[in-house]
Amino acid sequence: MELGRGWDRTLVLLFIPFIFLALVCIEYTHLLHHQYVARNDQDNAREELALIRSKIESLVISDISLAKSIPMIVASNPQLSQSQWKDVAKSISERSKHISAMLLAPDNVIKYVYPVKQFSDLIGVDYQQHSEHWPVVKHAMATKDVVLEDSMPLQKGDPGIVARIPIFLDPPFYQRYWGVASVVISLQNLLADAGVSEFEEHYDIAIAVMENEEQVGNLLYGEQNTQQNAFTNEVISFSHGQWLLSASTENGYASDADWYQRNSVRLIGYSALILVILAFFAVFRLYRTANQLSLHDDLTGLPNRRYFIFTLQRHLTIAKNSSGKEYFALVNIDLDKFKQINDKYGHDAGDRVLRVVGERIQNALRASDVVARVGGDEFLVLVPRMREEQHIQSIVRNIRSALIEPPIEYNQVLISIRASFGYAIYSREMSSVEAIMKAADSAMYKQKFNDLEK
Repeated sequence: MELGRGWDRTLVLLFIPFIFLALVCIEYTHLLHHQYVARNDQDNAREELALIRSKIESLVISDISLAKSIPMIVASNPQLSQSQWKDVAKSISERSKHISAMLLAPDNVIKYVYPVKQFSDLIGVDYQQHSEHWPVVKHAMATKDVVLEDSMPLQKGDPGIVARIPIFLDPPFYQRYWGVASVVISLQNLLADAGVSEFEEHYDIAIAVMENEEQVGNLLYGEQNTQQNAFTNEVISFSHGQWLLSASTENGYASDADWYQRNSVRLIGYSALILVILAFFAVFRLYRTANQLSLHDDLTGLPNRRYFIFTLQRHLTIAKNSSGKEYFALVNIDLDKFKQINDKYGHDAGDRVLRVVGERIQNALRASDVVARVGGDEFLVLVPRMREEQHIQSIVRNIRSALIEPPIEYNQVLISIRASFGYAIYSREMSSVEAIMKAADSAMYKQKFNDLEK
């Protein structure tokens, strides 16, 4: 039993909940950090989405403004030739990166197309015979303004937004209707120019036509679940129509960050915790070492007086509380004429004798017995579970034999050892450590006196 062992164990047991609490705090802070980063990312995404919305609006309005030059050209030359149309359409197409096709339909029958190779099969199509397009064309005729229609497929699956522009020969009176111009805007080129591609590296995006303020119609771009799971929406407004721009994500920017950036709180927290744990055990070990040194004799390595008194007190308490079931014995050993060894051979010889005596006493005892050096040449032995005098006498004889033979050699000189022994067996009358030590001490001096008389 080591002095302070229970306190050491208590300290370690208290440190374990501290580690657990630290782990909980680190993980909770890590979660809060992720939530903060997610909110911050989404706030940034909302700002970017608002910027994309404004770019789309300005780009579409810019394209429609270019397309509105077609009615003025037709009004000035109603009998437009194919070559003249090609020059007009080519000029408008070169000024816009998004306008992919243009169709001109006098009396709502398509007669002019651009580019011709791609849309020549549409020549002769009568809008009034197509229920899919006629309502939009009719609406443009009635409003006398541009109306946007849902997408129509272009080459390579590129969806195109169709702007229906009514043409009147007598603006601003708008009484003489000539036909309708259809301008197809490439949605992919439009969105790429608005910065959607960069935005989609981190988030999903969807665009749908709004039927009214509360109802969303056909999906122009993206996936339906993107719109349903959107964390933010922007309304793109045109003169005659609105689109709903939606963004959603499962991860956001944080998923694209480096591992150490996503786990910075854990890295810092666990690194600090490891340092604290290492520091704790370093200090704990230093304390244990210092405590061990304070409880042991420097010369022999045996427990010292402080250690022995603590152990003796513990056994005395156990014996008192056992109702006569637990006993122990205390043996006092004092080397005879030890001062003469120091005077004759020197202190180094005396130190050598004390070390060997300590080893011999320890080797003569049981594993459960405790031997301590408590003075210059005085040793005490605690013998647990001992109540028979004949047994303790046997132990004393063993110790005496181990000490006497053989003599201790020092610098080729043989030093003989003699010692006086006294012992005391615990009894209920011994109410304190001092009492049992006094009894063993008296027995030892009694034997020493008897040996001197002989």
